[in-house]
Amino acid sequence: MLPATKAEEEAELKETYEALTVLLSDDSAFDAVLNAVFENMDSNSDGQLDTEELEGYITQACSIWGLPQPQHAQVQGIFGQLDLNNDRTISRDELSVFLRHFFQEQVKCCALKLRLPRAL
Repeated sequence: MLPATKAEEEAELKETYEALTVLLSDDSAFDAVLNAVFENMDSNSDGQLDTEELEGYITQACSIWGLPQPQHAQVQGIFGQLDLNNDRTISRDELSVFLRHFFQEQVKCCALKLRLPRAL
């Protein structure tokens, strides 16, 4: 794969910025993405995520993106941050809080790189 040109990188940033802006402003679109992500992570379909499911998902994502595999302690730390009510599971609502914040931060990052005003 050839390195992306500056114009291609900028076009990709704009596309990401626009897509995430839509997701954050359209509750039904956000819910559709949240549901798809949650269902993909919830391998036993019990409606909640445990540490093994989170670790499996993160490990798979790292493999796809060519990133180093996470250490178990790193996954435990992430799990602790996502488990807002400390019940040792991550609910759809808890994942929603994380995804919304993550998408907002990505919009800010794209806006900064594109030198756009940060609306969110």
